[in-house]
Amino acid sequence: MRVVSLAAAVLALLLLPPHGFARGRRNPPPPKPPPEARGRRKAPLNQQLGPAPLEQLRRMSPEERQRFLNSLPPGRRANIERRLNNYENLPPQEQQRLQRTYDRFRQLPPEQQNAIRQGFRSFGQLPPDRRQALREEMRNLRSMTPADRRKRISSREFQNQYTPEEQQIMNQMTQLAPNR
Repeated sequence: MRVVSLAAAVLALLLLPPHGFARGRRNPPPPKPPPEARGRRKAPLNQQLGPAPLEQLRRMSPEERQRFLNSLPPGRRANIERRLNNYENLPPQEQQRLQRTYDRFRQLPPEQQNAIRQGFRSFGQLPPDRRQALREEMRNLRSMTPADRRKRISSREFQNQYTPEEQQIMNQMTQLAPNR
């Protein structure tokens, strides 16, 4: 169970846009840049580091990683450090599985990537008991063949058990499920 929640946290690190890390932060907004720098925006984390930010962070020397992390706002930095540590504490086979999932995600068209990100954001806003119910159902759905998954989703039991919003969240979040 803990591996699943750690995996979800790492996957969220990989899938959420950088502004998702700062949500809920109480720090004041950063000062406005000088006039000559206005109009230039700092690239998001995944653009600063390239297509596989977690992997690149892991490959940095301790000094490079520290310099990069020091450049981040405190809340975002703590969140990334925690998720990176969680990832590094996973068994190698779980890290490989997450990397394959991320690679599949990166190959999706941008609109599908955005739908999956939206699913993660919506999932995070659900009450804890509903998140747990959806987490268990998604684990079940991911273990199914695509045909069995479609059959389960279209079943009356499934539709009665989950709200339309919850069904949409699960649909968005299971797009990367392996085709077994």
